[in-house]
Amino acid sequence: MSRAPKLTDDLSPQIAKALQELAANLHLARQRRGLSIRALAAEINASVPTVMGMERGEATVSIAVYAAALSFYGRLEWLPDLMAPEFDREALRIELAGIRPRPGSRR
Repeated sequence: MSRAPKLTDDLSPQIAKALQELAANLHLARQRRGLSIRALAAEINASVPTVMGMERGEATVSIAVYAAALSFYGRLEWLPDLMAPEFDREALRIELAGIRPRPGSRR
């Protein structure tokens, strides 16, 4: 019996690259602090295999684990900014394209 395809079975190269870069940065942050994987896992309340997966950029690792690591490293405040409305250029472009001058208004 075949299984249903999952997102992780066919990641786009851009997604895979972004996860790999994040993973490499998280790995480096841990190493620079002289922490073992076991110590980080205890700090963020995750299992050792989960932290290892996070540091490999595995897409199956929960975003909550990534958020816990970001929090531990003092970078959690950056997470909401990833999709903050003021940084969503495409949505702004769409909204501005839909704005039409009112009849009789001065430009």
